[in-house]
Amino acid sequence: MTEKRFKAELKRVGKRIRAIRKAKGLKQLDLELKTNIDRADISKIENGKQNLEYLTMLRIAEALDVHPTEL
Repeated sequence: MTEKRFKAELKRVGKRIRAIRKAKGLKQLDLELKTNIDRADISKIENGKQNLEYLTMLRIAEALDVHPTEL
């Protein structure tokens, strides 16, 4: 995967996380409390500016009550 493609994928996943979070009526603070991931990091993830480790993605998926593939 090229660097450009990698960054585009991070942004796509981040937008998906944000959309699911908002659809469930959650704020970033709510997600922080459910995942123990700092709100600033959640913001970076949602904006595609932070690499998303697999375990972090699993924690977010669980907190949003979705299967990881939905992210």
